Parts: sequence; C-alpha cells; structure tokens
Amino acid sequence: MVLASTDPPEVQLAMNRTWHLPFRWVSDPGGTELARPLGAWDDDASIFRPVIVAVAPDGAEVFRELSRDFTDRPDDEPFLTALESLGLEPLAPAPPWAPEALEPRPSKRAFTPASFIPYFRAIKFNTGALSERMVDERDRAEVLTEKGMAESFLATFDEWRAEHPPERQ
Repeated sequence: MVLASTDPPEVQLAMNRTWHLPFRWVSDPGGTELARPLGAWDDDASIFRPVIVAVAPDGAEVFRELSRDFTDRPDDEPFLTALESLGLEPLAPAPPWAPEALEPRPSKRAFTPASFIPYFRAIKFNTGALSERMVDERDRAEVLTEKGMAESFLATFDEWRAEHPPERQ
C-alpha cells in the first residue's frame, strides 16, 4: 500500500510518526505525477482528492473509487473485497518508513490524534441534524452517507487508540 499527498516528504514522515502508519508515501505537490493522471486532482482547491486504486500483480486495475471532494472518504470494504478476490498471500509488514537524511516536519494543517475526535464528532452530529431538515430523499441519503463515514472513522479511531495508547510523560 502506498499513500500519496501533495505534502512534501518531511511532512509525510511526521504524519507517519504521529499516527504510526505502516505505509510508504508518494509526494506529488502539484498533482502532476499521480493525482492528475488518476483524475484525482481538484483544480479549485489544488489538492489530491481521496482515491483508492488496487492493481493486481499483472498490472491490471482491479478497483478504483474516487471521492467527490475532500470530505468524501472511500469505504474500505469494497476495496478489501476486491483485494481478497485476487487470492494473494498476505505480505509481511513493512518496516517503519524511515528515509535517511530526512527530518520530520509536522504540518499545522495535519490531523493530530487530539483533533481527530472533535472534528469527526462535529461532522457526525451536524450531518445527523441536517438530515432531519432534508426534504429531498437523495440529499438526505448524501448527508447520512457523510454521517456514516464520520461514525466509521470514530469507531476505527477507538481501535487505533487501543493499539497506540498515549505515551506517559
């Protein structure tokens, strides 16, 4: 698995260390190398829209889901189902990403564990309230999908916190 963002490698390394991510990162600041070819570049916001692409060992694309905007996060179940359908053996976990001569530089824009819960709780409660005001069922479904995404993130974060308790000072 590889994650990509518009952030420079130093910021990505800080993110890995904050969140204990077992992934490698690709830095695509202008979106020219990966985001635009994948159709995942948002010209208005100058950001990489969330996208999940699964590629089989023979190079064939077996799954793609592109988010509509920066708030829309793909659900992992269809992606995992596509991967499981390939029947591949699991790989051993990769060692932590620690490139030589690269110092982590945290971004002020990055989510920290402390900011995660209030952000997604706000999305959950706001979308719940908004869904009650929606007259159009399609709009209500959109808002409830966003609420479900926030609930899923909060549940996953509870699991993450159990695996990564705060360090004692």
